[in-house]
Amino acid sequence: MTSIRSYIQALCLLFAAAVLAGCAATQRPEPTSQPSRSPTEQARQAELEDDHARAAELYMEAAAEADDPAERQRLRLSAGLDAAQAGQATRARQILDGIQASSLDDDARIRYELASTLARIAAMPPTRALAELPPPSSGTDPEIAQRVWLKRGELHFAQNDLIAGMHALVQRGIWLVDDTALAANDARVYDKALQAIAYGQGPDSRAARNADTTTRGWLALAAIGQRRWADRAARDRALAEWENEYAGHPAARSVLPERFDYDSTMVVSQPAEPGEQAGPADLGPAPEPPSDTVALALPLSGDFARAAEAIRAGFLFAYETDSSAPGQPLIYDTNTMSAEAILRRARQDNVGVLVGPLNKSKVAALSSQAGERPIVALNRIDRTITEPGFYQFALAPEDDARTVARHAADEGHERALALVPEGDWGSRVFDAFRERFSVGGGRVIDYATYNSDQHDHRGPIQSVLSGYPGNEADFIFVAAAQPVQARLIRSQLRFYRATGLPMLSTSHIYSGSPDPNEDIDLNGVRFADLPWVIGEGAFLEDRRAAAAERYGDTAERYTRLFAMGMDAWRLTDQIGSGGLRTGDTFEGMTGVLAVRPDNRIERYLAWAVFRGGRPQLVEMPSQADVRNEPSEPAPWEP
Repeated sequence: MTSIRSYIQALCLLFAAAVLAGCAATQRPEPTSQPSRSPTEQARQAELEDDHARAAELYMEAAAEADDPAERQRLRLSAGLDAAQAGQATRARQILDGIQASSLDDDARIRYELASTLARIAAMPPTRALAELPPPSSGTDPEIAQRVWLKRGELHFAQNDLIAGMHALVQRGIWLVDDTALAANDARVYDKALQAIAYGQGPDSRAARNADTTTRGWLALAAIGQRRWADRAARDRALAEWENEYAGHPAARSVLPERFDYDSTMVVSQPAEPGEQAGPADLGPAPEPPSDTVALALPLSGDFARAAEAIRAGFLFAYETDSSAPGQPLIYDTNTMSAEAILRRARQDNVGVLVGPLNKSKVAALSSQAGERPIVALNRIDRTITEPGFYQFALAPEDDARTVARHAADEGHERALALVPEGDWGSRVFDAFRERFSVGGGRVIDYATYNSDQHDHRGPIQSVLSGYPGNEADFIFVAAAQPVQARLIRSQLRFYRATGLPMLSTSHIYSGSPDPNEDIDLNGVRFADLPWVIGEGAFLEDRRAAAAERYGDTAERYTRLFAMGMDAWRLTDQIGSGGLRTGDTFEGMTGVLAVRPDNRIERYLAWAVFRGGRPQLVEMPSQADVRNEPSEPAPWEP
């Protein structure tokens, strides 16, 4: 299979030729003094502009001029593929019929099969055609993958499924490696988003309920773009809020500067004009706690009792060691309580700050009923929060992924491979890593997913390493929900001779307790983790010893949940003493905590490496990490 590096080099040569030609035109205005581009070069440019019908004609013209039979067949295959991509089924079949499929190499055969498929489905109804053209797998060649996603987008648009079509083009953008093609693709997504807004399919519509974050970001941007604003300053404030909510969004590549003439560094923070609607990032002041009473709501019985008990223990440990703490916290067992029942109980007890619940569905229910008192929910939900004083604090794996991406960028890495589990958890981790890595100027050049219920991952590993070392990846990001999976993957990476490829991962690869016999396979792996787990120094060592003495096995076995309870108390105490405001930062046991504009508490983790089968601290997080966080994404370049 043609490597990504080779593909990029070909495009770079093309653009170098185009730039040189442009310079020559400036210096010598006479049209006859500059050599024209070859049909092949023109065809490639037409492909970048998604004019596949013209590309097909130009490739046929180039084929007619080619003397070498192999080159002639290669050009005819390109013409057939572009004709099929353009929906010219009859023309594509005529071209493909003149090609000896049995003589093609593996790469050419894949292109031939795609062209045949596109020609075959051209006359089918969109629904059937989509079934015949499934999404590409993670190991697909980028050129093939982006063509499949382009056609799938066109098929969704043909049946007026705008949001599904936008999603397909968003996925296509992941595989594009040329700036011109990326800009054209982004412009098309934005135009479709404007159309969706006109049809009443905004980011909060029923149609967008299951859309991915990037697609919803496009819809939210289109909603800003189609609105009539009193002045530019008001519009730019809305764009700044949009950037906060959709950090690292691909619209920053070209759509924001070209369609909005917008540069976030020029936005001046001003109060909203009277009557101007505040965006979701501006929730306003939180309600004052009606009393000093704190209640901790956790499922202390039932399936999640052990996790809840560890959080409760950490919460009480932090409370007991806080000399300025008010009265003893109330404890609610929420295992059989609904969200409404939790609120009723809090009202009856005149609770000032409610901490919890842990269950995601109950958190979601509370988020729409809060407002009487500050609430520190111990989980995160996917929808935008509009209630001031409703904070979301969790050991979210996305925070781990962002920390890994941040450190990778700080260490000078620019090109990453990624291997993540199948399913929602893996998707969330991958999206968070990719978005934050792009903010630092990096790019995920290939990725694969694996079945975490299996032990043999040779398929996805071979897939993601298919171009290595030719693709010159700087490292591989591996997300594993359990240490055993990380050890297996590390061993299998070695088996496939990727020993020179650094592996970076999240805290989930480490159990929390040293086990050098088992973790010896992870030597050299760098990972993010909680300061409470891997931090060093007398203060942390004394606190851990005191926690173990007071809460025994609970503190030692469930270290991360115990630390979460400690930081939940820290947030609660801050709310009671001075309130939480956007931009506040705290050095906690789960990381440096930062209050985001939507009242989500983001964690910045420590950085460690395995040596001799034991984790060793490399760097503790600091509040400077938050202050130095880039405010806008860097261009996403190959």
